[in-house]
Amino acid sequence: MKRIIATILLSLAPFVAFAGGHSALGGSGTGVRTDLKTIEGTSGTHVQVTTSDIWMYENPPEGFHKAMKVNCNYFQVFASGQQQPSGGVGTCQAHDPDGDVVLNNGVFQPDGTIAVTIIAGTGKWAALTGAKFQGKTRHSLDGGAVYDFTAVN
Repeated sequence: MKRIIATILLSLAPFVAFAGGHSALGGSGTGVRTDLKTIEGTSGTHVQVTTSDIWMYENPPEGFHKAMKVNCNYFQVFASGQQQPSGGVGTCQAHDPDGDVVLNNGVFQPDGTIAVTIIAGTGKWAALTGAKFQGKTRHSLDGGAVYDFTAVN
């Protein structure tokens, strides 16, 4: 089970990669696990992880803040005896210091990254609906991770 949790943390944090369209919104993030739930089946395990994250932008466009708070939920499936997930999704709810909010949804990829799309947003984030990002874990820690994200459109 420890290996499964480590694998989840390696692939989770990249999910926090978000907002596209603006290549200036690339950056990095930190995620700290706040909850972990597992459901054991006969042929596999369903894992749910909740994280509290901070996203930091390298060169945000005018009007965007350099950092924002984020809460994420990740869901993954592991076949019995496998260390790598069979698949998974994640959803992050973010709010910036101005009170604007953004909702991101991502799908884990076979190469260990996560493909993220902005589903909806308010204020400055509304115009970025549909923007796509790719996230990848840089460092995995016990109960947390550091990751990078880049815009892909």
